Amino acid sequence: MKEQKIQTKIMLAWCFAWVASLAFLSGGVNYLWDSLLITKIGLLINLAIGIGMIIAHKNLFKTYDELQKKIQFEAMAITLGLAVVVGNIYEISFDFGVINSEPEFEYLIIFISFIYITSTIINSRKYK
Repeated sequence: MKEQKIQTKIMLAWCFAWVASLAFLSGGVNYLWDSLLITKIGLLINLAIGIGMIIAHKNLFKTYDELQKKIQFEAMAITLGLAVVVGNIYEISFDFGVINSEPEFEYLIIFISFIYITSTIINSRKYK
């Protein structure tokens, strides 16, 4: 259990670092610099931090017992399925003129996050 707490903190640190680097990169391109080279370097840094976050999540997953793994796998399956279905509907709705504004990927990320958190909570309660 102690190892799981340590890995959770490490994973959270990587997640915050990735979000912060993405926010800095997104804002910096328009307001802090006007150089394609700096943008490319920022993208590579963000990619490296993202890979670190994935590895940290994988390491955290290794500390889970079988029930925790089952809860996470089910939450991930629901999230992946809904992301594909809703993401495609979102895009096709624009293509067919059902919605007027072009789909924004940020909204899909928010949707994915909400579904993952919700399905993890529901699955946790289901197996208690």
